[in-house]
Amino acid sequence: MIENVSGFDAVYDEYFDMVYRICYVFFRGQTADAEDAAQTVFMKYLGTDSPPESGEHTKAWLIVTAQNTCKSMLRLHHRKAVSLDEAAEQGKDFQYNEVLDAVMRLPEKERMAVTLNIYEGYTAAETAKLMGCRENTVYSYIHRARKKLRKELGE
Repeated sequence: MIENVSGFDAVYDEYFDMVYRICYVFFRGQTADAEDAAQTVFMKYLGTDSPPESGEHTKAWLIVTAQNTCKSMLRLHHRKAVSLDEAAEQGKDFQYNEVLDAVMRLPEKERMAVTLNIYEGYTAAETAKLMGCRENTVYSYIHRARKKLRKELGE
């Protein structure tokens, strides 16, 4: 268990937005599920016996844990994805921008490659390591994602 709560506070303050964005991407804009997943990630971090030592290790640990947590939640709960348009018709007030909405509609691996590489600033090599694939595969995911986004959003 982490005994230094102020250390946890610093990690939480520094990385919560990143973890939340990853969860938000996995849950395709479902904010409540993304919040639950992000909280679960930090509860796991708080409960770990040996937290990562340095900032980059902590960041990588949180990213991998966020991905695994979201996958588990999706698998266990068999969540049904609801499009934002359908949710808006049901009277729910959502605000989202056109680009993020288009990114959310990408296939999972392309969506994660774009999120890690473009939004989080990881190199293709770092993204490949986090996703458990080859660097060239990451380039392919990003290329396909950009092509789809260009087609959907225009040049």
